[in-house]
Amino acid sequence: MKKTNARWVSLLVTAYQDNINSTVIDYNSAYTPNDDSVRHMINYAHQLGLKVMLKPHVDLLNDPHHWRGQIGLHFNEAAWGQWFSSYRQFILHYAQIAAETGTEQFCVGCELDATVARAQDWRQVIAAIREVFPGTLVYADDQVESKPEAVTFWDALDLIGQDLYPVLTSKTNPSVSDLCYGWKRLLNRIKELSERWGKPVLITEIGYRSVQGAAQRPWDWQKEGPVDLVVQRKCYEAALRMVAGRPYLAGMYWWQWFPDLDIGGPNDTSFSPFRKPAEKVLRLRYLLPM
Repeated sequence: MKKTNARWVSLLVTAYQDNINSTVIDYNSAYTPNDDSVRHMINYAHQLGLKVMLKPHVDLLNDPHHWRGQIGLHFNEAAWGQWFSSYRQFILHYAQIAAETGTEQFCVGCELDATVARAQDWRQVIAAIREVFPGTLVYADDQVESKPEAVTFWDALDLIGQDLYPVLTSKTNPSVSDLCYGWKRLLNRIKELSERWGKPVLITEIGYRSVQGAAQRPWDWQKEGPVDLVVQRKCYEAALRMVAGRPYLAGMYWWQWFPDLDIGGPNDTSFSPFRKPAEKVLRLRYLLPM
């Protein structure tokens, strides 16, 4: 990834709760990378000259019909207190690791849509993180198109984070121009959000699979179909072209580059750009000032 001329890397570490009604987050199970592994990867990225955002996620271990954005939908006050107590313990653990390793950026939460109405609880979590982590803080929302007013605590953070998987076209084989046209509406929403809060937006995730129809359902990680390296390349070209030179954008992180070197290449339909035309797009574009 370093060879793409990237300057930053977002490193994920995922903890789990059993289902959307659980109030305990487990970050010590065999499903979560151990702390030594997390520290090693941060240090290795720094050795390569990359700056790091540590991005802890919460996912569901035994609830295939729901996703993290629905955590808390059925909580009462007692459950909310229990969940935020567990979340605070979990997120402060990784904030401390981020501080100890000189990590430059820390994501305080990701796509926890049903929790963000609890603004005061989030402000308390963010204040506690500030006490241990001196770097830049961001929250990764995913509602700039559907509900841009959902998060009301952006003033407590340094950057406005947005995970983006927008539908930019209805065409199966769009041109780069088609995709750029779709970006115009999206950029207007992002600019409005930035201006409303007086701080730049960081695209905390954006990604496209190399599968037919990827531009129509970019979020669909389970979609089956034939390999389409061209549509992924075009989506990368359009995104990098449209975000360049926007003062209200702080940067963007691509989803996702796997640590397994067997994931990628001309027969792969995953989000990874590794050993695909999209990787060449990154190499060329990242040589230019953004």
